[in-house]
Amino acid sequence: MRNASEKEEQEKKSIAFERKSMSLRIAMISITAALYIALGYLFQPISFLGIQFRVAELMVGMLILFPIEGIIGKIIGVFFVNLSSPLGPIDLISCIVNIPALYCIIAFRNRKRLKYLGGVLYAVIISLYVAIIINIVLGLPIWLIFLQVLISEVILANLGIILFETIKNRIELS
Repeated sequence: MRNASEKEEQEKKSIAFERKSMSLRIAMISITAALYIALGYLFQPISFLGIQFRVAELMVGMLILFPIEGIIGKIIGVFFVNLSSPLGPIDLISCIVNIPALYCIIAFRNRKRLKYLGGVLYAVIISLYVAIIINIVLGLPIWLIFLQVLISEVILANLGIILFETIKNRIELS
């Protein structure tokens, strides 16, 4: 009889842990999205077009701590920030473009200095997309826009990686 009650209690603990884990995941998605949206709207004047310095891009560093939650939260954040894009609804495609770009950060996140290569690859993909869209909508030269956006994306993506790597090292996350 005792083994059956111990087994039931173990199952209850397991279910409670899974619920907590799901709650944590939803919370991390929400925090990532909310911070991205808040930073995106706060710095909206410098977040769009050719010389864009989208401070919200610091949130890509969240993928160091929570890869799946970071991707989902970032995509949600990008969607809501890009609703106010001067380029119009075409800029919402960036939600899709972000998936392979963000995967670059995840792929290199546990490799010492190579994690910054993930940030650079992310920046290249996003910058190329932005340059193509701006060229289509405004007719500006692709390579000029690409280089302008690339500089800010490399800086912000890698600062985000440094920021969240520091957080990871300071607190123990299992």
